[in-house]
Amino acid sequence: MKQNIKCLLAYSGARYHGWQKTRMGPSIEEELQKSLVQILQHPIKLQAASRTDRGVHAEGQVVNFFTGKKDLCLKKIHYSLNQLLPNDLSILNIEEVEETFHPTLHAKGKEYHYKVCNAPYQLPFHREFSWHYSYPLQLDLMDKGAKLLVGKQDFSAFTTVRYADAVRTVLDVKISSDEGSLLIRVRGENFLYKMVRNIVGTLLHIGAGKIPLEELPLILSSKKRALAGVTAPAHGLCLKEVFY
Repeated sequence: MKQNIKCLLAYSGARYHGWQKTRMGPSIEEELQKSLVQILQHPIKLQAASRTDRGVHAEGQVVNFFTGKKDLCLKKIHYSLNQLLPNDLSILNIEEVEETFHPTLHAKGKEYHYKVCNAPYQLPFHREFSWHYSYPLQLDLMDKGAKLLVGKQDFSAFTTVRYADAVRTVLDVKISSDEGSLLIRVRGENFLYKMVRNIVGTLLHIGAGKIPLEELPLILSSKKRALAGVTAPAHGLCLKEVFY
């Protein structure tokens, strides 16, 4: 009988072409799969809660795989994985779960964090993990914009992909500031392609006065991507947590 194994991952997406295997370059899936095959000595199929894009980071990615390996010691597998994997990819936890568990289908929601450096200059070692946006920002306008995005509504204006149903539920959008560093937290049941990054870009444009706050409801109702703000760069985004 096969066991269903759930892993909690953290990684820097800086040098990867996203979660999913691709001919374009290295991927998180490929690195993890390669190490698991080396340890377990049988083919491995991975399923992930979120197929993070190129450059996107994660602190709470959830992945599962099945194995029929006898005398399985998860503690040893956990240790061995972290020895084999590159330094920019770590397994935080590993456990056996019910056979029916699926990291995507059973997810009730996700939380993403986006970091912004809102200062005249950016420290070099922060460049891979935050977007340098130097325009002066009015945080009160951004907060008001964030509240308008909460709830169940059509987010077609925040994606370039045409969906048959683009209605999504955003549970919370919070913005915090500390000495030139902004953290934008977006929590929702599920998201459209690049939706979080487009939300961030739109909120920053509102804060910088490039998009009037009163236009946000019109942008939502228009369903037109061209009316919303820019797509924030991938390197500022991090999958913080998946909820079950």
